[in-house]
Amino acid sequence: MTASMSFYADAGTNVHLSQYGSRRTPILTLNGEGHSLTVSVFDRVPIADHLAFARDLAAACTDYVKALETYAAALTGGDQEPDEER
Repeated sequence: MTASMSFYADAGTNVHLSQYGSRRTPILTLNGEGHSLTVSVFDRVPIADHLAFARDLAAACTDYVKALETYAAALTGGDQEPDEER
């Protein structure tokens, strides 16, 4: 099965990590008005696959922050719009 979704974060969106030590797997949630996203482990998938996914997700999030910082630095005079690329 394939699926896609868009998640538009705003100032009201929160990110929460529920940790349970070694008793059960952690749960990552993103919640906003009218939408939420939960990332958790299913027993039918090997834990090594979950770890690989989590590491890829962390790397992509780090890259996203860097790209967003570059974008924010390009904003002009408070217009909240980047310079047009030529």
